[in-house]
Amino acid sequence: MRPREVIFRQFSRALAGGIFTALLATCAQAADAPPSVDKLTEKLASKDREARREAAYQLSHLGKAAKPALPALIKALDDDDKQIWSDAIATIAALGPDAQEAIPVLLDRLDGRKNRGRQREQRQGVIRTAYALSRIGVAVVPPLVQALGENDSGLKIGATRALGGMGPMAKDAVPALIKNLADGQEPVRDETSQALGSIGSVAGPALIAALQDPEAKRRAGAAAALAQMDPAFRDGAKDVEQAEVKETDVSVRGPLLAALIRTGVPPDRCVALILPALTDENEALRHAALNALLNSSAVRKAAVPKLAPLLADSNPAVRERAAHALARIGPAAMDAMPALLAAARSSGGAQAYADAVTQLGPQVLPTLFDLLQAGKPEDSKWVPRILHDFGPPAVPALSEALKSNCPEVRVAAATALGQIGPDAAAASSPLFVLTKDSSAPVQAAAFRGLVAIHADSARLKPLLQEAMSSKDADVSKAAAAGLAALGGASQLGVNGLVGLLSGDDAPGRLAAVQSLGQLGAAAAPAVEPLLAHIDDPALRMSVIESLGQIGPAAASAVPRLVKLAEEKNTDQLMAIMITCTAIGPGGKDALPLIYASVRHQSIDVCALAVTALANVETDDAKAIAIISPLAHSSVTGPVHRAAVKALAKYKPSANAGQARGNP
Repeated sequence: MRPREVIFRQFSRALAGGIFTALLATCAQAADAPPSVDKLTEKLASKDREARREAAYQLSHLGKAAKPALPALIKALDDDDKQIWSDAIATIAALGPDAQEAIPVLLDRLDGRKNRGRQREQRQGVIRTAYALSRIGVAVVPPLVQALGENDSGLKIGATRALGGMGPMAKDAVPALIKNLADGQEPVRDETSQALGSIGSVAGPALIAALQDPEAKRRAGAAAALAQMDPAFRDGAKDVEQAEVKETDVSVRGPLLAALIRTGVPPDRCVALILPALTDENEALRHAALNALLNSSAVRKAAVPKLAPLLADSNPAVRERAAHALARIGPAAMDAMPALLAAARSSGGAQAYADAVTQLGPQVLPTLFDLLQAGKPEDSKWVPRILHDFGPPAVPALSEALKSNCPEVRVAAATALGQIGPDAAAASSPLFVLTKDSSAPVQAAAFRGLVAIHADSARLKPLLQEAMSSKDADVSKAAAAGLAALGGASQLGVNGLVGLLSGDDAPGRLAAVQSLGQLGAAAAPAVEPLLAHIDDPALRMSVIESLGQIGPAAASAVPRLVKLAEEKNTDQLMAIMITCTAIGPGGKDALPLIYASVRHQSIDVCALAVTALANVETDDAKAIAIISPLAHSSVTGPVHRAAVKALAKYKPSANAGQARGNP
């Protein structure tokens, strides 16, 4: 028990016994006479784990005063208790240079070749041990350098991490670390680059020299170390630039690009070297170039006018890669907007250019609207497809565009607002105005937009009902889809909803599927039309659910559902079990699937399959043979509860005994 806990208990007793003065004396004694280091050292060797824990905890708060306990602390590093080990190594770390005696043992603990069976997490052990070594100071450098040459990756990684934690004090280890930049193990190489970067500028000259090494791994590691160095090694800028110009190995060029930025190579010269890498065939090099570009605002700014002309390059891959880079630069690439728009127009709005235009931000929206209003339809038909990609920040500009004199602009804006969804609710007022627009396509787009943004249904429903009788087919379809989405299934009827299923309006199709389910058995004529859409990922789960709502009249869908179950999708299988339950005995073709699903690895699937079995299987004996053992099982849970409930539907004589638990 820790002293503060002892005092608290004595405080409680004192209050109860009315001996407050005795309490003060106890507190003073506890404060003035903490356990001695000798006593704590003795307790650290106790056979009682709690005593060892308390001693290790107390020692960890003594700082350098715990020095006499160092031999016992070193022994405690072998303790199987993680808490004791943690406090012991923390205490050793706090001793700093006074803990030199622990160096051999700490290094030994890093050696992965010596498995002592400790249960603590290996990575955490390496981190804590390396930290303790790094606190000891320069005396630890020679043994750590020796460890770098051992044939054990764990030992090398731990020693490397310790040296990196020492910063410039580890300068004498730089040659050995540079040697390990070409180690056969990637984790060792990565840790070594980080350590050299942490050692700092004292390692700079040696790293610059390593850029000329014949071994590519060593050159790459040296470049990576220079790229991580803080503060940067500015004296190496010219050498890094020359190395990048001469380098032919892509695995080295990537780290060198990052080092260009870090060492302070002027932005214009960085761009000259980064630009070819941005359009290189090698994906890893392109990724490295893009990261280098994004790491400096000055380089990004200098790159934009160089990237823009590449959007007209004769090579499609170069054009798309330039667009990708501009997209990552974002609003700062606004100067490239004319070139991006030209590329988007010529490609019909290809995704690479659409993404880049979108990333410029809402500030580009007025220009897009101008294109819609002034351009030829064949030249600007790509614009509406990307407007919604701007998201909620574009809502004000899109709302303003609803007032445009150009019908195409109004349609595009209304469609984009609908695609943004409820986040565009602020645009409901101008959209309501457009439901009376002189242009039928604008009216249809307004209705779809209002439904999608969840506008006031009490205001919207009468307008939709009125629009159902529109002479324009697109307007009447939009109105029908809207009514379906707002719960007007009975008004539309089966035929009206089936008609929506064949339309090209995705939200309308989804509303039709869901509404047909709401009609229940009356939607039986829609089973085949529903199945025609079951392969559409956006509609599949809704189709399965609606078939279940139709019930026994959807029995003809069962073979298709069984086939669908072969996809091994758990969520789909659960939905299929629910639908088979609703279909009942008419779903007998699903019985093999149901029997198999009772033993499914998912408990939820099993429970649903038990319920389905009781509803589909007409041979009571077969069903009871499966359900009864589950109902009488000593293991409770969803399957047991489903079995108890299912068994209750059979005659009492079918029960071999009272099922355990409640349904």
